[in-house]
Amino acid sequence: MKKLLPFVILFCLCSCKNTWNEDDKASWKEACMENATRWAGSEAKAKTYCECVLQKMILKYPNENDALEHLDQLMTDSSLLGCKKEVVGN
Repeated sequence: MKKLLPFVILFCLCSCKNTWNEDDKASWKEACMENATRWAGSEAKAKTYCECVLQKMILKYPNENDALEHLDQLMTDSSLLGCKKEVVGN
């Protein structure tokens, strides 16, 4: 459930927008950092993870609405899960 938190916050912040603007990216990173800092072991690793996930989400879903419509798929997306492996090695 904790892994879902950034996506839920993203959903709430991005109601009807189509593109990823800087405010929404920053809001998503902030929410992600709160969660990732708990398991990553350091703020630097959490930041690397959150930036990795955000960039991969943007590449896969250039429009925020598309990302929001596919939240369940994002939770199991191997490229996004790869970000955690890159950061913590698990």
